[in-house]
Amino acid sequence: MNTYNAIIEPASLSHKVYRADEVRRHEPGAASAAGLSMYELMERAGHAAFRQLLASFAPCKRILVLCGHGNNGGDGFVLARLAREAGLEVTLIAVGDHHKYSADTRQAEQKWRASGTDPETWPVSLVGYDVIVDALLGNGIKGEVRAPYEDVIGALNQQPTPVLSIDLPSGMNADTGSPCGVAVNATATITFVGIKAGLVTGKGKQHSGRLHFSALGIAEAFDRLATPVALRVRGSELSPFPPRHCDSHKGDHGHLLCIGGNQGMSGAIRLTADAALRSGAGLVKVLCHPDSHALVASGRPELMVSADTEKLGALLEWASCIVVGPGLGLDKWAESLFNHVLKFQQQASKSILIDADGLTLLARKKNVSLSENTVLTPHSGEAARLTDMTNGQIQADRYAAASELVNRYQCTIVLKGAGTLIESTRQCYVLEDGNPGMASGGMGDLLSGLIGGLMAQGTNAENAALAGACVHGRAGDLCAEKNGQRGMIASDLLPYIRQLVNC
Repeated sequence: MNTYNAIIEPASLSHKVYRADEVRRHEPGAASAAGLSMYELMERAGHAAFRQLLASFAPCKRILVLCGHGNNGGDGFVLARLAREAGLEVTLIAVGDHHKYSADTRQAEQKWRASGTDPETWPVSLVGYDVIVDALLGNGIKGEVRAPYEDVIGALNQQPTPVLSIDLPSGMNADTGSPCGVAVNATATITFVGIKAGLVTGKGKQHSGRLHFSALGIAEAFDRLATPVALRVRGSELSPFPPRHCDSHKGDHGHLLCIGGNQGMSGAIRLTADAALRSGAGLVKVLCHPDSHALVASGRPELMVSADTEKLGALLEWASCIVVGPGLGLDKWAESLFNHVLKFQQQASKSILIDADGLTLLARKKNVSLSENTVLTPHSGEAARLTDMTNGQIQADRYAAASELVNRYQCTIVLKGAGTLIESTRQCYVLEDGNPGMASGGMGDLLSGLIGGLMAQGTNAENAALAGACVHGRAGDLCAEKNGQRGMIASDLLPYIRQLVNC
């Protein structure tokens, strides 16, 4: 497996994620290269949004369209005109200063007026509609949302009618997904030309609802001009794991050593070891606290479990990969083991994954040198400790946080959460798979064992982290499809993990 590539490199623009200024800078050139004016591109956006409205919310008869004074509002004027031409009952509310309309937005507004009705003005009731279209603010918002937009968005978020946001939910930072004071909670969002980075991770996933994409027919030209900040990936796009040779034996498929399981925390390291076995690792050993030995070993005879820390040196030499941290604790026993492992890894440069308490212990150290075959798997709280930031700062810009961790530790980072980020010194990925049901104890321990098991089998750190995260997220989704999200526990995913690594 040492040549395994986790993802077949995606060619589609729908896999690529861009900063907002990258889209703004290259959209006109791409449109020009495709023989389109910017107004013609606006017409295409309005058509795409109207098609999505019908696809997502049919049957709908009464719609309310909220248009701001930017080009996002121009898209809304086009959609409203098309909806009325199609026989829908349409109310259009113009919000903001009409003197600030661009030439393209003004042209779209004039075509709406020519079709028979002037825009209404805020405030109005939001009750009595089948769908509300949010075309208030685009991706160029700077600073906090101000009145009257703040009032409109606040009212919009308090009513139950489904909302379709055009390009991105109004008030959301296009690059980070964080609300600029307040942001629309959309039922669905259709974004154009390039997928904005904030739509696919952190709070942006919640605000966006179901995400749809249209390149508006300029994909080829835009793809040549613009540089993505990340690639979107999903488990269904994993390259198949290579078949095993018929004459292989257990020693050919990796030796994984899992270190953790302090007093009262046996479950974490057991989940890690179980996931490693289900990933296909040939041999898995666990070094845990003596009080945890029986619980870790119980019911899993395939695991080799030791509580003898005097054998740590020999175990480290035996391993092809080391996972340290799940249930490790922070006492002297834990700190001694962690320091020994870190010193060994710096000398031997073996593959290692650090998670959970191991990350807390790592954060206490200054100027630590880690090799590129290291994977760190923090959630936002652990990332905050590793970067001397707050949890809020991490969540406010997850891309910046992941990059800071990569720059600091020069290894592969898996920043867990909604829209998990996998970033190495080479590339950043955003995971599409996963669901809120996975927000339960032990899921991270499972992920550590899965990635560690793949590294033990010879997959490099970046590809193991990417494949492991994809399998983990997809396993959670398959589990949720069968039994629902609520009540999902980590061990529920083990059968699906085995299924997916055999696809």
